[in-house]
Amino acid sequence: MPAVDLSRYPAIDHLVLCRVFHEDTLVAVLPNLPVGADALRVVHGLQDRDGLIAAATAKEGLQVLSQLGQEASTAGAALKRALGSKAIKLTSVASPVAGLLVRLSQRKGSKEDTLAFVDLLNAGDVRAAEKVDGVWQPQQYVMDGILNFFGAHDNQRMDGQWWDKVPQKTQGWSDAEFKASGARFAPGSRIRSGCYIGSGTVIMNHAFVNIGAYIAGQGVMVDVSARIASCAQIGKNVKFGAGSGIEGVLEPAGRLPSIVEDHAKVGAMCEVSGILGEGSVLASGVVMASGKRVYDEGTGKVIPNLEMTVAGTTYQIPVIPPYRLAVGGSLLSEGGRIATDAVILKPGDLRDRDTLKHFEKQGILYQ
Repeated sequence: MPAVDLSRYPAIDHLVLCRVFHEDTLVAVLPNLPVGADALRVVHGLQDRDGLIAAATAKEGLQVLSQLGQEASTAGAALKRALGSKAIKLTSVASPVAGLLVRLSQRKGSKEDTLAFVDLLNAGDVRAAEKVDGVWQPQQYVMDGILNFFGAHDNQRMDGQWWDKVPQKTQGWSDAEFKASGARFAPGSRIRSGCYIGSGTVIMNHAFVNIGAYIAGQGVMVDVSARIASCAQIGKNVKFGAGSGIEGVLEPAGRLPSIVEDHAKVGAMCEVSGILGEGSVLASGVVMASGKRVYDEGTGKVIPNLEMTVAGTTYQIPVIPPYRLAVGGSLLSEGGRIATDAVILKPGDLRDRDTLKHFEKQGILYQ
């Protein structure tokens, strides 16, 4: 295939990624990595001053992308959505450090590279998973960047008594910076640099948030001694109960991290692994472990786990559907002699007022 002349498109050395939106839905994330870099350059060069790509412009871009082969498939699919419809919109993330993701993805980034990357994590400009066309997709370059950070830095004394590689997110903050964050950090909370804490988040005493985590804010409560682990994704208006934890994922890079979607509630002393759907509730004490079966009491069927293969290993990721109440329980073996720990979904939709009243009367609905 002959080389494509890209001279008409601006260089993208300092570009980190572009997000492509169609009618306010995120339809593609295009990171500036060696595979797909030319396609990203084309798409980025098609936008107007407002970040829009009109249908006519998208059609021209598709002709160029078709010459780039397989690497342009994601970008091409995003542009096709603009044809005969509303213009698609691009939002871009840039860094003062050129070629940042290339080196980080190869684990060859310098200290300066990793610090620039942590700035992006702190700002929420990059995140370990994004919901693309309604499906959660891991963003491996984020995990690679975090692992590169650990490899590039030595332990050092912190706050006079700690020996670690990752400083606290709020270290050295002024009163103005605390106020600008819109978040509340109670005494004793520990928040590592490299996580995003959205405005309207409350982090209570002795709670812990690790590098790579993303907390959307807008009413999020992380209660006393709760743990938000590496790369976990927490949506808007989530209540995370006292003493609960959510599984962290860094290796293998590319595995989907654990996710709690908007308006969900996690009861006290729970463990979360997998995806807790929008508006759902985990009753206190539920352990949602990797590979655990999720049984729907209403249908009598097991909810299939999300399967994901990374580096030759297949992972079983439990999923709680939206607006369901999940409690602890067990399932009997076919012979009826062995009971295996499971997560049980109670019948009913939590958006239904009568269902809510029923669960509240039983006292199993975490508030």
